[in-house]
Amino acid sequence: MKFKQFQFLKNEAIKKLISLDEEYRPFEPKIVSEVLSSDAIMLAYIGDAVYSMYIRQRIVDMNISKVQVLHTLVTEFVCAKAQSKVLQQLEMSFTDDEQHIARRGRNSNVNVPKSSSVKEYRNSTAFEAVLGFLYETGQQDRLYELMGQAYSITLRGLSNG
Repeated sequence: MKFKQFQFLKNEAIKKLISLDEEYRPFEPKIVSEVLSSDAIMLAYIGDAVYSMYIRQRIVDMNISKVQVLHTLVTEFVCAKAQSKVLQQLEMSFTDDEQHIARRGRNSNVNVPKSSSVKEYRNSTAFEAVLGFLYETGQQDRLYELMGQAYSITLRGLSNG
């Protein structure tokens, strides 16, 4: 994206944020059918934040006082490689809606960083999109269930090698 286009889009977004400022209700659940048609990348963006916060809270609760250790542990949980392994183990237990969102997230057009393979990154995006979907639709019990399972899967992987 060119700089002028970026600046234009940023300024338009700021105008929209200002116009919506008074009526915004960020944590109210949305209707499932509306979220099913949402952009999978936006759901993954939300899912990434939700999962990162969940992992950070679990790691911080261990009372580790060294920020470098905290950061390293969190990074190992939220990296594309770990999330790809999680998706592969959990996907068969997904509901129809979750499978639909995962498929859309996996097939989204994303820029893959050099730190992971295309497959890992697409699987990671799919996993994050499912978490974003659950968060956006207020399915807290299912969200925590999947994040807890993901945490356990990743922890077992870290302790085995």
